[in-house]
Amino acid sequence: MKVLAIGAHGDDLELFCGGTLARYAAQGDQVIMCVVTDGRGRPAGDPDQIAALRKAEAQASADVIGAELYWLGVPDGGLWFDESSRHLFVEAIRRAQPEVIITHPPDDYHPDHKTTSRLVMDAAQVSRTANYPSDLPPHRLSVPVAFMDAERGIDFSPEDYVDITPVWETKLKMLAQHRSQLMPHGYDPAYVPPAENEFTHYARALSSFRGLACDLPYAEGFRWWRAANRIVTRRVLPG
Repeated sequence: MKVLAIGAHGDDLELFCGGTLARYAAQGDQVIMCVVTDGRGRPAGDPDQIAALRKAEAQASADVIGAELYWLGVPDGGLWFDESSRHLFVEAIRRAQPEVIITHPPDDYHPDHKTTSRLVMDAAQVSRTANYPSDLPPHRLSVPVAFMDAERGIDFSPEDYVDITPVWETKLKMLAQHRSQLMPHGYDPAYVPPAENEFTHYARALSSFRGLACDLPYAEGFRWWRAANRIVTRRVLPG
């Protein structure tokens, strides 16, 4: 199966569906991690250098599970719901030809998250259109779209769960590649080890809470986009 996960920022996918992507990869599925913005918003420093660093970290994270990285390079905080942005998303979907898409819930906290979710939903439909101006073929498959958890799990009620206990350490390893995000004042080689850093605390708290709902040590929760061409009868999330 081909899986396309679209996150607004580098580290979003790892935090909210990294374990699920690791499970897909472990069962032999093709995983594509699409990062929309270039991350130049943090840490402090030259914006172009920060963007290059964030891209390298995203690539290192994708490499942990053998995923392919799509880097759209939109300026951090500068994603808008407009025709040019939607075209980027349509092209990403047509290029990937996925069988399932994972992205942010439409009511998440950050404007880049919310806009990403809206663009995914619109682009998923437009990517089906035969005469849309593109060199890539239409993607006519009925593709379910799963919404991953919201920031800090706020106001998000999952309707589906994935057991990520077997790949917990892999999720942490993916997160650990985003070293610059653990240093709000700039990149520091004196890196906080994964066992002690805020990413581990955040991921453990959220994944443990979602696991509690289904009597597991660690889980990730999802909701589904209920719309025409998006509802399927087969299970598409890992086991």
